[in-house]
Amino acid sequence: MKKLSLILLTTLIAVLPAFAQSIPAIQQKPSDLALFLGRFHPLIVHLPIGFILLAFLMEACSRFPKFKHLGSSVSFVLFLGILSAIGAAVCGYLLSLSGEYQGSTLDWHLWLGLGTILLAVAAWILKSRQIPKIYFSVLLGTVVCLSFTGHLGGNLTHGSDYLVKYMPNPMRKVVGLPPKVNDEGPVITNLEEAVIFDNVIKPITDAKCESCHNPEKTKGDLRLDSKEGFQKGGENGPVFTAGQPAESELIKRIKLPQDHDDVMPPEGKKPLSKEEIQLLEWWIENEASFDKKITEVKTSPEVQEILDALVNPPQKAVNPVFTMDIDAATEDDLQNLRKNGFSAAPIASDIPLLQVSYLNTSAPLSAQQLKVLSNHSDQIVWLNLSKVRLEEKLDYGFLKDFEHLTELHIDHTAITDEELKALKNMKWLEYINLYGTEVSDKGLANLHPLKHLKTAYLWQTNATPTGISTLQEKLPELQIHTEAPSLILVSADTTEEVTTKN
Repeated sequence: MKKLSLILLTTLIAVLPAFAQSIPAIQQKPSDLALFLGRFHPLIVHLPIGFILLAFLMEACSRFPKFKHLGSSVSFVLFLGILSAIGAAVCGYLLSLSGEYQGSTLDWHLWLGLGTILLAVAAWILKSRQIPKIYFSVLLGTVVCLSFTGHLGGNLTHGSDYLVKYMPNPMRKVVGLPPKVNDEGPVITNLEEAVIFDNVIKPITDAKCESCHNPEKTKGDLRLDSKEGFQKGGENGPVFTAGQPAESELIKRIKLPQDHDDVMPPEGKKPLSKEEIQLLEWWIENEASFDKKITEVKTSPEVQEILDALVNPPQKAVNPVFTMDIDAATEDDLQNLRKNGFSAAPIASDIPLLQVSYLNTSAPLSAQQLKVLSNHSDQIVWLNLSKVRLEEKLDYGFLKDFEHLTELHIDHTAITDEELKALKNMKWLEYINLYGTEVSDKGLANLHPLKHLKTAYLWQTNATPTGISTLQEKLPELQIHTEAPSLILVSADTTEEVTTKN
């Protein structure tokens, strides 16, 4: 068996380089089956990474007496790494035939991948022949080669700056990289001198399109990293039709429904905002010039407002609750809440406001516990009463005292339409979760005056499409979730909620 395996691997050593050399000659007409199999490369490629790293870890640990027994299994794990690496290489080659990946990065990724296989085979042979003097060095070299291969694979998938995009400036200075570029959207200091394509359009496509349309990854045979790429177009023809945004392939793709196969950016990538789409349409409508300045074309009031925001970005509004002068809870107050079954803590070290949860849902809340909770109604801004039950003769009317709430979880409770009247006092409320309650359209009417409300979860309630539509009309900016919800957690950040899909 060992000889047969050795023959097989030796054959592969001879075949793989020839396989790589033959790529330019046979990549002209890939079949659908080849491209289909190639799409398995991202899935399979994680197997050799895991097996080879595990083999190295086991070998390193086996040098210690306590883990010496691991050494006998290294050959088997390494063998699995070799086989899966060959599968990944074949699928990767088939994927490359699509033409979506090009350039020197692809070449280096290919050769380093083959180098990883050859080094792994060499390490396996040396291990089998019990030649320890150079075996460990070769195994270490396999891991190093594997790391560089994976890094280049990441560059091909996500862009060459994926690894270092968010590297802090002090670290960038150490490794010789330029300071981090502002990635929060285009910043224009002088609107009159700004060139439309360079200062408005290019930053949008850099952020939303370039990761799939660059010199190394050209999906659809299209590059959007340069003027030449825009002008050339892709396999489906021109990117735009100057003067006709509605007829331009670029606009058609980005305005498709999010579940459409051809929507751009594809599912999983951050879509373009309404304002970004408006700017692209405006650019195409004005002849899609690469040289004209903003002041040289017609601008509608809506577009002008968007452009003005590029020069003077609007400041994010802070909920007034967070600027109120409210006495901080003492450590004794927090301990008292905890003694009564509540999880209580400040939302931040320098803010006297509290996040409170009642997690012991097996026991109903008593009048005494509600009294302790209500004693801190001014300080509590995040209240999580998910799945909470109340003792008999108690109701949710106590919520009327919590005027400073910005976030309320009251899902899977027995709260009624009538009791929702207590929310009318919560004028700063931004988030409410009513998932799994009996709340109907009548109860939703109590949310109409809450002008700060941004998010509402209404899945599995008695609310009808009519009631939800009326709520949306009253609060146009409100995001209403009526489908399978997320598991809502109390956020540790003052500006974002944390959700985890079930």
